[in-house]
Amino acid sequence: MTANKVLSILNLFNMERKSLTVDEMAELHSLPKSSVYRHVRTLKEHGYLIEHHKGRYKLGYKFLEYANIVRSDINITEVSHPMMNDLTLEFGETTILSVLSDINAVCLATSTSNQPIKVSSEEGKILPLYSGASSKVILAYQNADLLDKIIEGGHVQRFTDKTLTDKTDIIEDMKHIRGRGYARSFSEVDKGVISIGFPIRNSKGKVFASLAIAGPEYRMAEKDENVLVERFKEAVASIEKFLK
Repeated sequence: MTANKVLSILNLFNMERKSLTVDEMAELHSLPKSSVYRHVRTLKEHGYLIEHHKGRYKLGYKFLEYANIVRSDINITEVSHPMMNDLTLEFGETTILSVLSDINAVCLATSTSNQPIKVSSEEGKILPLYSGASSKVILAYQNADLLDKIIEGGHVQRFTDKTLTDKTDIIEDMKHIRGRGYARSFSEVDKGVISIGFPIRNSKGKVFASLAIAGPEYRMAEKDENVLVERFKEAVASIEKFLK
């Protein structure tokens, strides 16, 4: 089943054609019915199509899941930006918003410090889920099989001598994160960088994103962590209130 054929079948559906039979798909697509039927069967098995009447198919609920992901990403970015800017201004360091994406985290937005020496992260950058406060604070609240998938798939690599790569060490770190309620990292991905990350929960209470601060060790070490934690938790609470 080639990607182009699958996408072309899905693209047959629109507001005027909300349901189609295999015969109609084959006619619109100029493909043999046997070929269309195989594609439809696979799409149905994975939730991309549903059979709502005998022989008639509609787009499946899988697309609602994707729509919710996109919607939450857009909403969380829009609502978070003003708070991120305020936090960056208050603490003088870069604030980072990240979201879970399969076995990685993705940077959705940043508010970069104006300091001459600063930490920066590009929007859209893929981040390792097991290392760095902004990522591992998300991993800490996921099912254990996600870490297994990362490790067994050979996706763990060492960035610095501080990077945790042993499964037992990572699991222990996850326990500390859950106990503390937030993650800390020092030189795990970038040498000399301290970051602190806080989990963000969706309307169902599941952690799917994080808000983090990152800066050079010599400046971050001087900050009052208690004040910082309080302010970031307040910001996360405001974000989560919007998502509910």
